[in-house]
Amino acid sequence: MLHFNVEGAKQIANLPAITGGTNDILDQITDALSVPRDVLPTKGEIDHAWGNLPRLLNMIPPELRDERMIRMCVAVSVGLFDSAINYIWNTTIVELRQKVIRFGLPIVAQLTSTSIDEAKLTEMMDHELLKLCLELNLISVDGYFKLDQCRAIRNSFSAAHPAVGALDEDEVVNFISRCARSALSDVNVPAGVNFNSLIEAIKAGHFNDDQSMYWSEAIKGTHSAQRELIATALHGMYCDEALGQSARTNCSTLFLPAIELDGVPATIIDQHQAYVGKGEVEKAGASRDFFTRFDLLELLSEPERHTIVSTACDRLNAAHQGMNNFYNEPPFAARLHEIVGASVVPDSVRWKFVQVVVSCAIGNQYGVSWAADRHYAEMIRDFSPKAMEMMFSTPNSKTLAGNKIATYLVCKKRFAELVGLLEGANIPTALKASYDWWMQELNSANQ
Repeated sequence: MLHFNVEGAKQIANLPAITGGTNDILDQITDALSVPRDVLPTKGEIDHAWGNLPRLLNMIPPELRDERMIRMCVAVSVGLFDSAINYIWNTTIVELRQKVIRFGLPIVAQLTSTSIDEAKLTEMMDHELLKLCLELNLISVDGYFKLDQCRAIRNSFSAAHPAVGALDEDEVVNFISRCARSALSDVNVPAGVNFNSLIEAIKAGHFNDDQSMYWSEAIKGTHSAQRELIATALHGMYCDEALGQSARTNCSTLFLPAIELDGVPATIIDQHQAYVGKGEVEKAGASRDFFTRFDLLELLSEPERHTIVSTACDRLNAAHQGMNNFYNEPPFAARLHEIVGASVVPDSVRWKFVQVVVSCAIGNQYGVSWAADRHYAEMIRDFSPKAMEMMFSTPNSKTLAGNKIATYLVCKKRFAELVGLLEGANIPTALKASYDWWMQELNSANQ
């Protein structure tokens, strides 16, 4: 049994006995209104609930035994059970809001990537508040489900709304007990990840191996609702331009443990779309990088993936045509390779992708970027049949790559070498003649 015990705090041994006169008054009131007496609980039912109140009230910290508790007791004493549960529920909601405030609204805002103040907290629906408290580990999983049941009972059976039925004495005692145990008492606070410590650790500097293991195991060991919030917070912190690279690296380290058991939360997709919709360019760009890093591009819409691939192609092409291109291309080639390896290239940008890769892979009259060559080769080996068709049409196209193939013999030879990277067995029938022709060109050039 849970007991709140503070040195010097007054424990409630007994409440004043309910006299028979109280029942007589209820009889007289119902008789005066010509209403059956059984619309209210019997004296025995009231006595049962009243007799349990001292034990229930002792679970509640003395500072929370306020005017609402007095009203609850009065309501129980006259059988107004529907009012009694409303008073204890209001106390519960007020205390849960205070728990969130004591946790730290700035920390909550950082975790949820949503601005929140006391006014917004007050406007929050009860079910939203319960979910937030569960995610912050202010209530246990067991407590969350019990309080959510209380919320449903309060909505259907209390004086706050037209009731669909009546509560008996055992149900009202159980309702008060659940609120006292799960929300009002601080005894046996559930174990979980301490968000304040986690955020401080992420910001403090690059994790060592022991820190990485400690926080990874802590995240995997907590409940799913908190893991969901942690995963969302890690994405939000990664996209925060105010944080340094070490903090981003730490977020990356912890993200996989956060999604290992439950998958990727939908809130991360929502968070990304919010960055895009609000025009937060830096955050949206960092978010796209995040999705690429963890092979999550398939979770984004096709227009989003088009933008990601197209931008990577533009940057690689700019490096290829710029000064010192042989030295500047590799990181841009690696980036494009990483992106297309994480997702199918959208149809809308496939032609651009093929042309950029082929153009960079054949280089120019002076040579190619050898450090980037392996990325081009691997991307070409992974070309889809549609991409192969586009590749074989390149020599006859009015594109940069087509012009180089037609103008420079060395570029033509390199294109033949690129064709040689393709597996003959995987060449579509419609492209077989073109493939054989280029393979003859390659054999002739090598003789």
